[in-house]
Amino acid sequence: MTAELDTRRRELYENNIKSWEGSFSFKTATKLDSSLKKNSTFIKKIKIISHESSKSILKDIETLSIEKYLYEVVTSLTEALVKVSKNDDILASMEIISALHQRFTSQFSPELLVSLLTAIANPPKGEEGDEKDEANRIVKQRNLLKIIMEGYLLGIFSNLKMCNKDIIPDEILMKYGKMASDPIILVVIKDLLNYKPKSGGSLTIVQSFLKRFHHIIYQNDNDLLQFEVRNVMQQIFTIYTTNAVYENLLSLKKKVSQINERNKKASIRTGRILDEIQVELESTTKLFEKFKSAAEYLSPIVGIPLPAQLEEKDTTEGEEGGSSVVEVVKTKSLNEDDLNGVWEDIKEKIFYTIIPSLGELISAHPQNDDYNGSSSGSSSSSSSSSTRDGERVQEFLNKLDNIKSYDLDQLVVEFNNLNLNNKATKNRIMKFFIETSSVNNLKYYTRFLKINEVNLLDLITELITYLDKGFRSQLYHNKLNFKNIQFFVEMIKFKMIPTHVIFHKIRNLTINITSTNNIDILSVFYEHVGRFLLHDPDYKDLMREMIDLLKEKSKQSNLKINDKLAINNLLIIVEPPATKVKTLQEKPALSPKSQFIQRLIRVELDTKSLPLVLRLLRKIPIKSDEECCSTLLDCLAHPELLNYDNIPALAAVLESYCDRYKKIVVYTVDTIIESIIRGLELNDYRMNRVRMSQVKYVAEMYNHRIINFKLVNDLLYRILCYGHPNNQPLPGNWEVEIDLPDNYFRIQLCCTLLSNLKSIFIDTDLPSKKKSPNRAVEMKKRNDINKELLGVFITFLQYYLYCKEKPLPVELDFKLNDLFVKYRSIPTVKKYETVQEIALRLQESIQKKKEAETYLENNDETLAGDEEEEKDDNTDDEDIEFDDEEEEDDDEDDEDEDDEDDDEDDDEDDDEEEESDVDESDAETESISESEKARLEADKKFMDDLEKEYQRIMLESYEHSSTNSAATASNRSKFSMPLPRSITDTSSSAVSTSGSSNDGSKVSFGLLTRNGKKTDVKKLHLPSDNKFAESVLKEKESQRKDRERIMKLASMQN
Repeated sequence: MTAELDTRRRELYENNIKSWEGSFSFKTATKLDSSLKKNSTFIKKIKIISHESSKSILKDIETLSIEKYLYEVVTSLTEALVKVSKNDDILASMEIISALHQRFTSQFSPELLVSLLTAIANPPKGEEGDEKDEANRIVKQRNLLKIIMEGYLLGIFSNLKMCNKDIIPDEILMKYGKMASDPIILVVIKDLLNYKPKSGGSLTIVQSFLKRFHHIIYQNDNDLLQFEVRNVMQQIFTIYTTNAVYENLLSLKKKVSQINERNKKASIRTGRILDEIQVELESTTKLFEKFKSAAEYLSPIVGIPLPAQLEEKDTTEGEEGGSSVVEVVKTKSLNEDDLNGVWEDIKEKIFYTIIPSLGELISAHPQNDDYNGSSSGSSSSSSSSSTRDGERVQEFLNKLDNIKSYDLDQLVVEFNNLNLNNKATKNRIMKFFIETSSVNNLKYYTRFLKINEVNLLDLITELITYLDKGFRSQLYHNKLNFKNIQFFVEMIKFKMIPTHVIFHKIRNLTINITSTNNIDILSVFYEHVGRFLLHDPDYKDLMREMIDLLKEKSKQSNLKINDKLAINNLLIIVEPPATKVKTLQEKPALSPKSQFIQRLIRVELDTKSLPLVLRLLRKIPIKSDEECCSTLLDCLAHPELLNYDNIPALAAVLESYCDRYKKIVVYTVDTIIESIIRGLELNDYRMNRVRMSQVKYVAEMYNHRIINFKLVNDLLYRILCYGHPNNQPLPGNWEVEIDLPDNYFRIQLCCTLLSNLKSIFIDTDLPSKKKSPNRAVEMKKRNDINKELLGVFITFLQYYLYCKEKPLPVELDFKLNDLFVKYRSIPTVKKYETVQEIALRLQESIQKKKEAETYLENNDETLAGDEEEEKDDNTDDEDIEFDDEEEEDDDEDDEDEDDEDDDEDDDEDDDEEEESDVDESDAETESISESEKARLEADKKFMDDLEKEYQRIMLESYEHSSTNSAATASNRSKFSMPLPRSITDTSSSAVSTSGSSNDGSKVSFGLLTRNGKKTDVKKLHLPSDNKFAESVLKEKESQRKDRERIMKLASMQN
């Protein structure tokens, strides 16, 4: 057909060229008919050109004159050519145009070309019509372009120069005037292809044009088109395909993706599809498909491959094949490894993913007589025909309610055989689904709907709308309908819920997660379909966004601890942590001694084994063995690694190092305090047990007199106030993340610390006969201060309770009540009912607290020195007792003595153990640190000077007494011991008093004398220039100045 057409084109081309040259003319009748009637009929006839009418028109051209009516003929012919689109009609048009050209030549062809150019011209800017006008324009241009191309191929049209300027309209002349010498077909194609390329209007024009002429343009052996024109035309279509089609195609693809994303976000945000976005998406998608189709057509013709970006298509579901089984979720294999944690087993996976078609079920369960009888009830066959439809539906619903006893597929077939797929039946089924109370059957009901999805589509839509409204109600009201949520979840598993509805719910629940019941509803979602949505290709991207949103939400500071834990659980449900094989990290190898120390303290130590552990630890060379010392410090500083009940024993071990190795005690106490503060910083609930062990350890340190009450008091305030602005807790302050109002653990720490203190009174277990009067007064003052400090703290603790959310946990209430019961005997510990009373009490106590703390700071060393002196006295007494007992029993060995020392710590009364304890106490007294030795040497030197002065004084004052040298030496040895504090204070006062009463040349002193058990103070008068008197007076003056300076500093602080 193409070859025959090209042959005819060549024939017409030769004749038409000859007509331009004047060597050929169209054969006409010898006598032409010039009647008006026939010429008018011809003009009307030529308005419609077809293959059937072409012969009649050609015959009229031979017989009619027409010459007077050429203008009307051109107009009617142009009107006809606009409508010509079929190949046969186009060929007929070429025959008619060639005939008119061969007959009239220059009179006809230029006029026709100008008329065609006017008809095919693009509308001026700003005069674009509506969509219908645009479609008509494209059709007209598509048809006329092919006509102009045929006219160019047949030699009828060449260029614009063939036309007289007088007949060319101004707009055509302005547009094509500069290209008058170019082939007219090239000029027209360029003009059409440059008009609004992004609108896609020219795509159909190009496709239709190339479909008819591509062999002429792209076959080099075709001689219908000149070589130069062919090359230019190929370049035009190449540039058009690359710049106009491909670029717009990629931009449209990107735009469709953006609109899809915007539509997805908007639908998830609002829970519905927005009309304006949907309209924009549909129009853009339609235009994209149009460009894509044109690109696929032009690509093989012009020889340019499609863009690589276009081939990066999103994975979509494959088309449904001939199989009658619909796979909702793509399955890999029936192996357990392919479940991905989405399904519990293969059976469940098949239940949700393999959905049989309705036709397959009906063919697999043919309706037989038995079925007819069963479906009609137990009545006879004659009565079953008169059973009402309502009863049949009710019987079906009863079976559906007891679906586990019936085969689901059989019920699907039965429902379709009822032929009751009407609105009333659907309403009853809808009512049944709403009123059912069986949650376990919901998955069967959902599968029933999925199989009948085609027939029950309106019922499914109505049910989704009902569940959606119920969901919205649950989001904003304090109620929870688990059945509706579960039904919704089951429909998600069968992919019956639109995507935007699913993620609209999840998004709203996540954003408003602190609202009532939202965390519970979200938990149902994540537990039942979380992993399904995360692993399904249709949902995984959106589900990943929801998980990221949930992770961001979990970082907000206003979430309660329980909410954070619930969110973490949700994330673990959806994305369980991957099980990784941890590489074994080699721990540093410990020496046998270090392993022994760890085993001894962390495993073997308890109250019963304490004496033995102490005896073994004393044999460890701590000074010479650095590794053993480091291990010991590590064991003493980590009470959490011991049994909680063995912490008192650990404190007893630490106490044993107080005298000999104070650095160990200082390191341990500092480490524990720092650990407690670090625990306050982290506020990690996983460390709660460790933190409880640490505060109990501090309490046991106080019980063993390792630390004083001031340190305990400071630590209690640090626990409550740490991290708060200006160390001041405020009610309802949610900005302090490490101590939120719903976190009560700091109160538990304080209760644990105070509950484990045996007594806040110091030195209550020592016999009163060993206390000097001043020391008794000092301790009474200290105990009063401790009571005052404890009362102030308990008051502050009650204020702190008002900073927490009420009600307090029941367990915490019990602990607080136990605390008040324990300290009810202390008058300063009171329970207040209102926060106003607490504030008033705190204001009154602030000054007293400062004075008490100042007093403790100034007097800690004095009381500590007295305690050391008492320990020395006790040790001396024990040494004497030990010497007496050792003389009675010389057969005791050293090992027994060590055992007895440990048993004394356990309050055992065995005589051998007492001897051993005395021996070990004496050994402890002899073990003194280097700093202590330096202090003792200085004291010894001072005492030697003091002894010499006393010798001289006694020689001068007692010259009249006749005493032998032995007695003098005996008295001297008695006076060389340290004076008690009460005597020293008396002497000091005596110096002050007598010094003021006598003249400046004499200074009075009090000299202690003892006769048996009787003591007396004798006044001595020394010259003021005496060395001893000068030193005493200087010391007294220095003490007075220090006291005044301290009082001045204290008053400035107040």
